Amino acid sequence: MEELILGIVQGLTEFLPISSSGHLAIFTAIFNSTPDVGYFAFLHLATFLAVLIFVKSEVFEIINGISKKDKEYINLASKLVLSTIPAVFVGLFFGDFIESVFSSTYLIGIFLSITGILMLLSDKLNKNLKTIKSIPYFDALIVGVFQAFSVLPGISRSGTTLFAALFLGMKKEDAVKYSFLMSLPVTFGAGILELHNVAFSTEQIFGFVISFLTGLLGLYLVKRMVIGGKLKIFGYYCFLASFFVLTFL
Repeated sequence: MEELILGIVQGLTEFLPISSSGHLAIFTAIFNSTPDVGYFAFLHLATFLAVLIFVKSEVFEIINGISKKDKEYINLASKLVLSTIPAVFVGLFFGDFIESVFSSTYLIGIFLSITGILMLLSDKLNKNLKTIKSIPYFDALIVGVFQAFSVLPGISRSGTTLFAALFLGMKKEDAVKYSFLMSLPVTFGAGILELHNVAFSTEQIFGFVISFLTGLLGLYLVKRMVIGGKLKIFGYYCFLASFFVLTFL
């Protein structure tokens, strides 16, 4: 039952800007069990598949453009790779520290508050100047640096990347697309690196499937909320979650 609940939590919270890793750690603390980082990473593969389906047209468009040596799509792919590098660097060289943070509910509570602040600010950002194809390389790197901080449980990956993209003047719908696209190598890499630590029990496989299905729902919801300017709702939720964690866990 625990694996099933964690699968639902991962699927719904991976793309909602409320931190999936933070919620997985919180529910693990509630269950009074040891954080299973390997299983958490396995669930990331489920949400990787959900994103791949959700942005399949954009992915095929990029692949097709690269195959035709279209400079515009080659540049876009290069920017996505650049956005991925900071998170890969942090994951490879600070993995042990990150794993230790999963056991600190106090830090998770603080990080959730930070995510809440970013969400309140995001709704006020509406420059609508740049698209995913027109952002400069420096902007792509900045968004990647924000994503790197999201390896910490409580700091939302989608929340930080959406905030950074909107702050840098990207159109809302393009910010959502870019955030989803740049999540693909990160979630895939996180899952693959820890795959050897997964037991592949029936419960874990079922949790994987549930995480995939709820991930699709989460993707749809966050796209609607960003475009509708309702990210502050997630901000208020993060403050409540932070208060709960700091008070009761």
